[in-house]
Amino acid sequence: MSTPRPVLIIDAMNLFVRSYSAYPTMSSHGYQMGGCIGFLKTLRRIVNEQQPSAVYIAWEGGGSQRRRSIYPEYKMNRKPSKLNRFYEDDIPDTQDNEKHQIFALLSMLKNVPVCQIYTSDCEGDDVIAYLCRGPFRNVPKVIASSDKDLYQLLDAETKIYSLHKKTYVTEPDVLIEFRVRAQNFALAKSLCGDPGDNVPGIKGLGFKTVAKMYPFLGTEQEIMLQDVIDYAAAHVEESIVHRRVVDQQSDVRRNWKLVFLDGSMLSATQASSVDHLLGTFKPRVDKMGLVKGLVKEGIGDFDVEGFYYAFNCIDGIEYKTGET
Repeated sequence: MSTPRPVLIIDAMNLFVRSYSAYPTMSSHGYQMGGCIGFLKTLRRIVNEQQPSAVYIAWEGGGSQRRRSIYPEYKMNRKPSKLNRFYEDDIPDTQDNEKHQIFALLSMLKNVPVCQIYTSDCEGDDVIAYLCRGPFRNVPKVIASSDKDLYQLLDAETKIYSLHKKTYVTEPDVLIEFRVRAQNFALAKSLCGDPGDNVPGIKGLGFKTVAKMYPFLGTEQEIMLQDVIDYAAAHVEESIVHRRVVDQQSDVRRNWKLVFLDGSMLSATQASSVDHLLGTFKPRVDKMGLVKGLVKEGIGDFDVEGFYYAFNCIDGIEYKTGET
C-alpha cells in the first residue's frame, strides 16, 4: 500500500519576506521584483520536492482583531499588510514596493493550481492552525515556513519544512533544540513571551530556563497551563522566578491566549469562509494568464513551462510542456 501524498500548506508572508531579501531581482521597468520571482521559484522547488496532492497558500489578513482586543500592544512594532483587494483584478499603483509585489503575486497565483486563502482580520498562522486542527486534522501535511510559532502544530500527521534550513522539522527536533515537547511549545512561550510580537514574558525565563525549571514540559505527560502555575506556587521558596510566575499569572494566561494556535481565533464567519473556499476550489492551469502577469511586471527569464510541469503531482492536473 503506497504512502498517501501530503497536502502542502504555505506560510505565504513568511515565504514572501524571505524571498524579498534573498532575490534582489530588478524588473525591466526598473523596480525590485525579487519577492515575487523568489516566491514563485521557491514554490516550484518545494512542490517538486514534496510532491503534494494539493497546495494551500495562507495569507495574512491584516492581523488578528481578537488578539489586539486581548492585548492592544500585540504586534504594535510590526503591523501586517492588509490585502483587501485580493479578489479584485486591478493591482493598485503604490510607491510601496513590497505591497506592489504582494498584489502582483496574488494576481499571478490565480493562474496556478494552488488554493490561496485570505481571510480579513486574522493572521496567516491562525488559518494554518485552522487547516491543521480542522479540515486536515487526520491528513498527512507539510507546512512550509520558518516561523517557530508553528512548531506547536507538529504531530504524527504534520511536519514542517523549514524555509530557512531547507529541511524538515519534526517533534523530536523540537525536543532536542528546546527540551520541551512540541505539544507544550505554546506553554513555554506563554512564560518566555515573544519580543518579535511585542508579548512580554516573565523576567528571567527563556526556553533553556523554562526547560530546566519545568522539566515536565519535555515529557509525554499531558500538561495544562494551570499545572505550570500550580507547580510554580509549590516551589516559590526555591526561586524568585517561580514567585514571578505566580504573581504574574494573569499575564501568563493572557500570553497563552495570544500564542496558542488551534484555529479558534477565527470567528465562525471566518471559518465558514475558509470552509467554503476549500469546498469550491478547483485547481486551474492558465499559462497565458501567468505569462501576461509576468510581462506586465517586467519579469523575464522565468521558466513558465517547468514551473507548471512541477504541478503535475496535484490531483486533477496534467500539464504537458508546450501546451496551454
